[in-house]
Amino acid sequence: MINSRKMALSLAIGALSLSACGVRTHTTEISPERRATCVEAVDTYTSRAQVPHDYRELAWISGEGNSVYTSDGKITDQIRKKAADVGANAIIVRDFGESGVTTKVIGAALGANTADTRLSALAIYMPAEAGRVRARCGR
Repeated sequence: MINSRKMALSLAIGALSLSACGVRTHTTEISPERRATCVEAVDTYTSRAQVPHDYRELAWISGEGNSVYTSDGKITDQIRKKAADVGANAIIVRDFGESGVTTKVIGAALGANTADTRLSALAIYMPAEAGRVRARCGR
């Protein structure tokens, strides 16, 4: 009886931990007429000034995750995937926002599924990069 309770408790804790690991994204489409690209074709810029060509804005994408369980790279990867889904060949990223270390530690100790790392990006399409997209995506 005690062993089955310990096992049930372990499974519950494991399920709670796994639910806290995910990256949540939200996409707001601006111009949804593009065909999907592939993640390999989505370049990343940190400002509009870095973008080398004229572009069309396709969508605002935001991602968030618990930084105890989710790295910045995982959030960026998920945003790039969503950008490819809306037909983008680049994203312009805004800086990460993080809550304080104390908040992270307390949240992790309590098993809270709080999103304390956030990233947002503008998914764009640069017509001048169409050849690069075809080469990377095989289309």
